[in-house]
Amino acid sequence: MSISGPVAPSTSPASTTVTALRAAGERGDADAVAELLAPDVVFHSPFTARLRFEGKEEVAALHRDIFAVLEDIDTTEPLALGDTRSFTFRGRVRGVELEAMVLVRCNEQGQIVDYKLFVRPLPGLATLFATLPPRVSVRRRGRLRGTLMAALARPLAFALRTADRMAPRFL
Repeated sequence: MSISGPVAPSTSPASTTVTALRAAGERGDADAVAELLAPDVVFHSPFTARLRFEGKEEVAALHRDIFAVLEDIDTTEPLALGDTRSFTFRGRVRGVELEAMVLVRCNEQGQIVDYKLFVRPLPGLATLFATLPPRVSVRRRGRLRGTLMAALARPLAFALRTADRMAPRFL
């Protein structure tokens, strides 16, 4: 079966939301992201399954932190299946390139209720890990815990970046 002509863009509430989310991400506009979130939204950490950010205010605050460390965000066209949308983006953190996939599920009103982020390659993920969690920790738990998080994250990030450079020599 062949499809003739371009596929018409969807005008569903979820599609409208993801279009707005992509635009807000490219502008680094956390307030615009907040407008797209359901009150009970859940953001799943890209670093650990043990951490979720819950509620519109907390996820909006997390986006302020994200946009403070990411630069040059450029998104791709989304994929859609039912109430779920996905798109990828490229950006940089501390000059290191990264690529990520965003997976969101929307309610009937088009508000984001579930939000997941997957990041690659390893140097980008490692640099993001060394940068973002300490910042979030300072905001949520105070400077002392943020300093402790940085002390834990930086050596691990260094080890992951080093492993990425060395792996092609051993595989």
